[in-house]
Amino acid sequence: MHDVIIDGRHRAVAATWNELTPELLLRVVRVLYDRSLDEMQQRIHLLAVLLQVPLATVVMRYTPAQIIQIKWLTDFVLADLTLTAQLVPGVTLPRTWRRPLPTAWWGPREKFRNLRFLEFAFADAYFVAYCQDPTQAQWLDNLVAVLYRPQRRPYRPLASDYDGDRREAFNPVHVAARAAQVAHLPHLVKLAIVTWYRGCRLELERVYPAVFTPAIESKAAESTDGWAHVAREMSGPTFGTLEQTEKQLTRDVLAKMEDDARQAEALREQARQNQPSHS
Repeated sequence: MHDVIIDGRHRAVAATWNELTPELLLRVVRVLYDRSLDEMQQRIHLLAVLLQVPLATVVMRYTPAQIIQIKWLTDFVLADLTLTAQLVPGVTLPRTWRRPLPTAWWGPREKFRNLRFLEFAFADAYFVAYCQDPTQAQWLDNLVAVLYRPQRRPYRPLASDYDGDRREAFNPVHVAARAAQVAHLPHLVKLAIVTWYRGCRLELERVYPAVFTPAIESKAAESTDGWAHVAREMSGPTFGTLEQTEKQLTRDVLAKMEDDARQAEALREQARQNQPSHS
């Protein structure tokens, strides 16, 4: 956090994405996805959000010179997305005539800690499709419907066999029906979720660079079968059957893929060095 003194008053200002509060995340996302703002307007709006003051205060009380001096506070928002903290741990589906009471659904933990590989395969396919065409709302609804699910029954977080995931097990059969319910969520909440997903995915790309290569990315973007193909390749002695592999934690599968890719590259490099030179 930054300790900023403005008008003689100390203000604690978030210095990273993960230091935002859930409320501030929603406000930041609202500004980021407002295509009517140019960069300077965006920074002024973000200053109001991060300083937690009305926009009119920034516009009317701060001089242009003062704004230029403090606009660096917004740099982290407009730089690389590093949001991995789970600031939207759950969503509440609004009442409908079919569902007279609000319903709570729960999302994954920070950094995809409890995301299973089959779940990741579907979520990532919808994420890539949404990035390619953000005007198609169903891709965003499908992504949220994969990630957020009702609480498992029974839910016993103190039980010895509790695996750290309060959500019921992922079943692709339910995605379409739940996406129809997700459509009733506020769009801003869904944008916050996809922003978090993007941040976690970028973190995976940094940790497992040998996995997220252009070739694998291209194949994964074709359909859910892209990552499902990976699951078929990884099933065997390490993770067991295909079904068992799909239930493995995503980070465990990606770590094994990273190790295999690095070992394969080391063997190729060794083979190149052992090739006889031609005079």
